[in-house]
Amino acid sequence: MPSLFQRCADRAPVLAIILLLVAATPRAGRAAPAPTPADPYLAAAARHHVPVELLAAVAGAESGYHPWALNIHGHEIYCRSKDEALRLLAGTDDVDIGLMQINWPFWGPRLGISKTELLDPRINLMMGARILRQMLARGGNVWRRISDYHSGSPQRRDRYNQLVYSAYLHYLNRR
Repeated sequence: MPSLFQRCADRAPVLAIILLLVAATPRAGRAAPAPTPADPYLAAAARHHVPVELLAAVAGAESGYHPWALNIHGHEIYCRSKDEALRLLAGTDDVDIGLMQINWPFWGPRLGISKTELLDPRINLMMGARILRQMLARGGNVWRRISDYHSGSPQRRDRYNQLVYSAYLHYLNRR
């Protein structure tokens, strides 16, 4: 039998995302989280109370699920290996890194994390889920909160939300 989320996703995908956000919102008196799962997406989602479907959709929109994706000075680079990514990182600080395309100049110092550490997919997903949780905790429209992960301008927000939504639907269809 399909879950409530799956039934809603078939009929009203935006409602499904809202249900995910409500279900993932920490509440007082909530039981302690279960041990961290082996799957890095599940582990990051559980630790930071972010819906795994949304985390996966953001990773898809940001990097196409490529663990060594870099965006250097606005240019996307899909490295063939971690070593290649490390070589490129050595020459720049203006870079978005990994699965969640974490902007290192902004988030690196705030999270106390190095560029090299962000190339680890598990760490990258944990930090991305942490950032996403911060965005989701803000008030307002749910799509605005999701797009806060990436962009500020209205035109870029709309485009980004379309990418996330497309990745979200792709993720649901692969389950």
